[in-house]
Amino acid sequence: MQSTTVAALTKTTTVPGGVERAFDLFTAEIGNWWPLPDFSVAGAESRGVTMDCRDGGRIVETLADGTETVWGTVTEWSPPDRVAFTWHPGQPAEEATAVEVSFRAVADTTEVVLVHSGWENRPDSVAARENYDTGWDIVLSHLAPA
Repeated sequence: MQSTTVAALTKTTTVPGGVERAFDLFTAEIGNWWPLPDFSVAGAESRGVTMDCRDGGRIVETLADGTETVWGTVTEWSPPDRVAFTWHPGQPAEEATAVEVSFRAVADTTEVVLVHSGWENRPDSVAARENYDTGWDIVLSHLAPA
């Protein structure tokens, strides 16, 4: 019998500054760095993305016509060390995966580690993981531009 478990995806990047700054950048300032034209539900028609920074808060994209689409819901809010959320941009909430992001001081920078799991919830689990394997690299490069 073949296993349906799809391995978690882990991505690491380093951003300048302290842990508190990196945490705020990733969460409260997500709309300032997220590459919406290429990584959103509405693409070029997207007006922004926000994270309601609290347990149970939603991650929401606002479209050009003012409608909103929910990308996920915060499941753990532990500033400045960790945030976790469900993740389903453009997909039904029942197909949500899980994202956990941790922040660790390394000298005068912060190491940001993103772990994306729960692929079994997606009918296209293997393809979705492969897509995010490349996608998260591009998205996170905007968090800490070279």
